[in-house]
Amino acid sequence: MAPIPLPRAISSLRQRPRRIAADAQLVLGQWAEIFPNGSLVPLRGFVFSLRPGEVLFTFPDLPTSPEGLEAGHEAVVRYASGTGRHTGHAAILRVANGPPVTAAFQRLVRVETEQRRQYPRVSVRLPATLAAAAESTQPAGGQSDERARIRNLGAGGISVETSLPLTAGDGVDLTVPEGTRAAAKHERHVTGRVLRVEKSAERRRAPRVASVEFSFTSDDERDAWARLVLALQRKGK
Repeated sequence: MAPIPLPRAISSLRQRPRRIAADAQLVLGQWAEIFPNGSLVPLRGFVFSLRPGEVLFTFPDLPTSPEGLEAGHEAVVRYASGTGRHTGHAAILRVANGPPVTAAFQRLVRVETEQRRQYPRVSVRLPATLAAAAESTQPAGGQSDERARIRNLGAGGISVETSLPLTAGDGVDLTVPEGTRAAAKHERHVTGRVLRVEKSAERRRAPRVASVEFSFTSDDERDAWARLVLALQRKGK
């Protein structure tokens, strides 16, 4: 079976990815985005079990198996760990209808990783508004935190203090004012996905620190954030 081309969102990486051992990164409970049969819309599932030669994924949001998630097809699997973002390929062995849907995949092959934090980070203390996407894990779904505070910022993501009960995999919308909050026309907006959430070591109103990876809609948007990071570096913030 010919390999399935990577979706554009996955394949347009700025650095050449490094090949790694598949089994070294995929672990029990790991959330992943799965693109079955060349689909551009990912399915979100987590590793339910690891068996010799196969990985069992559970899709809690799927009541029935969608088109493309079928035995004999291939899928692209994308996930994140502490070392970076990983993309691999796997053949679908069998699928059980739900709810929830579960599917067995062969162990991943041709796994590549994009090193974590390929963009420089700048330590900052910037106010921000962080909103959880409506489809995010409850109870965070649809909530917003207008008193979030960015700890560090890079062209590819941020670390932000928030009171929202976020979990890995949640989608978020971020608004960062340039100057004052009243100057709405100078606000920057970007969407992203939570990679991990840690408890804040400081006794603050915001008890969590979320690491968010940006999801840019264009190269122009990506470059605008890169310029912002560079400007902050030059200011010594």
